[in-house]
Amino acid sequence: MKFISYYFNTYSPAVSKFLVATVFAVSIVSCQWGDQVDALVQPNPDEFAALFSDTSSVVLSTVATDSMMTGSQSRHLVGRYTDPFFGKMHATSNIQVGLTNTGAISVPETAVYDSLALSLRYDGYYYGDTTKLMNITVHRHLSDMMDKSVYYNSDQTPYEATPIGRKRFYPSPRPSAGTVGSATGRVDLHIKLSDELGKEIFDLAKAGKLSNNAEFVNLLKGLAILPATTDNSAVVGFLPNNTALRLYHHTPDAVEGLDKDSVSVELVGIYNTTGADRKGTILEKLPNTYRVALPSAQSGNMAFVQAGTGIMTRVDLPSIRQLNNLNYTFANTAQLILQPVRSSITNAYFLPSSLYVYLCDKNNDYILSGGSPLPLTTLTSAGTSAVVGTLVNDFVNDRQYYTVDVSQFVRDIMASESEISYGLLLRTSATSVSGGLYDVNSEFSKSFTRIVFADQANPNGRTKLEIKYTTIKTQ
Repeated sequence: MKFISYYFNTYSPAVSKFLVATVFAVSIVSCQWGDQVDALVQPNPDEFAALFSDTSSVVLSTVATDSMMTGSQSRHLVGRYTDPFFGKMHATSNIQVGLTNTGAISVPETAVYDSLALSLRYDGYYYGDTTKLMNITVHRHLSDMMDKSVYYNSDQTPYEATPIGRKRFYPSPRPSAGTVGSATGRVDLHIKLSDELGKEIFDLAKAGKLSNNAEFVNLLKGLAILPATTDNSAVVGFLPNNTALRLYHHTPDAVEGLDKDSVSVELVGIYNTTGADRKGTILEKLPNTYRVALPSAQSGNMAFVQAGTGIMTRVDLPSIRQLNNLNYTFANTAQLILQPVRSSITNAYFLPSSLYVYLCDKNNDYILSGGSPLPLTTLTSAGTSAVVGTLVNDFVNDRQYYTVDVSQFVRDIMASESEISYGLLLRTSATSVSGGLYDVNSEFSKSFTRIVFADQANPNGRTKLEIKYTTIKTQ
């Protein structure tokens, strides 16, 4: 994808006049002591008008990426729930455990097998209703998932139909225990696995036949951790660094009777399979290509954002250039107000605290800078910084909305001599790029957090553009 510059090379008449005034002021300041200044005419305040507008058109649409890169992530996701707006959401974790880091499995010659279990530690992330029971099953992969180097959310390694482990439980992600993604204060989930597999691993280890990773992977190629097809609860996250296969055994002890011990086989590979069944939802008509957006007028006067499945909202401001019909106009500030549909916000489907904004072209491709998507920026005393939308909780008026500073974007549109096709893409988290791949281990690729925006025609929310601008009166 080629780089398209964000900043434009021309200025509106208003900007030109402000620049002339600035240059004049600088020239006055630069005068030396003793220089003669014949006259300094102060501008007449009556020649300026400070105005406010919130009636500019804001056009919303929904864009779906073709796929999300989900390999080598710092969170694996498991679960299933039904979202009234987005459909039946699901996440399957695919992992491989091996001896890459630990070396050969060793058990005492006199040891006796006890059990085999898969241990998972919550990372604090969840989306959905954690007060409902979850049912998950563990299946053996039929092929080595490490034979493939890149995985996307639609990929799924074949697995055996018969599970080797089951667990029915109430999830305990404990998001308040510490930072999401941290092991601090988290609890482990233990899933007992097949004794047949456990005894096979135990016997081979005891015979010294599991001395390297290749021998172990030949026995156990990988595991798929699936939610039950009938579940409607939540998707929860687990920490890869605290995921392990645990082989429990004991040895007879002449003094204490039993000496219990265990051997851990650590995780060496991971990817998530995520997706949705949108049949019967308003998003069933969402185009299969990101190059075609679904207008909010065709989706119930709503636009959508969802991590995990790669759905973003596109924003266009088609009427901004009309401000140029007013002579010598300059946009002082411009705030985009985006209000989620009230009925879409629940305890299970909570809003993210921030909104991330990126520039895109007419085909919904990111505008790139140095190979990375270019965020919307604003001018600060230190230069430019990326704009991040902020969630506002208005308790007085009982509403929640996001504010996005689009001042510089509006000025650039006004300064352009011709119509432009730039738009803004809204996401729940920042992008990341690695090896030319987007969203490698980004929060957007390893979560399900979502937003449902109301467009300007939707009575259940209000999206608007608030502009404060100055005009210079002419005779």
